[in-house]
Amino acid sequence: MKVRHLFLSFALGMCTFACQHTTIPKSAYVAAENKDVVVLLNREDANDIPQVSLWLRYKETNNEKRLLITRPHARRDWRTYTGSVRIPVDSIATISKVTIISYGDEPVKLLVEGCSDDRNVESFIVSENSKEAICLPTTNGLIGIAEEEFLLIMESYEYYEEGGRYSRIDAFDRDGNLFSSMSPKLNHKQ
Repeated sequence: MKVRHLFLSFALGMCTFACQHTTIPKSAYVAAENKDVVVLLNREDANDIPQVSLWLRYKETNNEKRLLITRPHARRDWRTYTGSVRIPVDSIATISKVTIISYGDEPVKLLVEGCSDDRNVESFIVSENSKEAICLPTTNGLIGIAEEEFLLIMESYEYYEEGGRYSRIDAFDRDGNLFSSMSPKLNHKQ
């Protein structure tokens, strides 16, 4: 019995070691790319809310860096729908979409999005040199970028008091500050 327990402990230890990648896994796929960097995602497990690692490969040097790994069951009581909030990067539940929002010689800055509740898209601004992310108060994700001002155009939904939903469109700068908001809320009666 001791031998079996020892083998099981050894096997679990190897799994833990094997799951901590030091280079980009072969199963990773390109999620975004520009002239300087390739952003890759790797699904680490097969759970309903997948754990995902986010990697950067710098084109000039071919250096690789794991920027973060999601935590599907991380505490999310910081979530707010009234304003952006800074959170630890290990509070991001999952990632399914990445948009590069840095330009020029700035450090890499990304908008990462994922859906951990089969309903709302969670959106975060992540910088390569920060252990924090900015959670945007949106529910439907990125719908476009205003290129001249480089504003992130995000969609959300809200509820009428009488029932039913309507859309809200918000424009955020790359630091998570709300620039403008618009809602086609109608006089709604059901």
